[in-house]
Amino acid sequence: MKLTKRTIIYITGIALLTTSIVACNRGTPEERGERMVQKITEELALTETQKSNLSEVKDAFLEMRKTMQSNREQTKTDIQHMLQQPILDRDMANSIVNQHIETIHSGSPVIINAIADFYDSLDDTQRTEIREFVDNKMDHSHRRPFWL
Repeated sequence: MKLTKRTIIYITGIALLTTSIVACNRGTPEERGERMVQKITEELALTETQKSNLSEVKDAFLEMRKTMQSNREQTKTDIQHMLQQPILDRDMANSIVNQHIETIHSGSPVIINAIADFYDSLDDTQRTEIREFVDNKMDHSHRRPFWL
């Protein structure tokens, strides 16, 4: 009896672990970006020109992500060094924050231009659909309970 109970518990645990691993694996950022492009293309019935503009938006975001990731190791090292000191070095903390702000500031025109090119290529119906989608998402994000 104990062996059967234990076996059922083990099988259930393995099934839950496998399910959670599969559910949490959403792919690489490039794969997620490509899925997003495909979904938006289908939802808005984009032309080839519009799809290429949307791909440029995806590429701009992925490039910004790579830039931010490349600075991550140095930032980690700086923060670990800073936290080992008896007094927090405020100038170093401000320097780390300013480096991130500068990275975002220097990359934002590329992203904004890509988004503007995509948005400008849409027709009125597609723009209306995007506005409604964004409005809906913004409304829901403020009503979501904190535990979700």
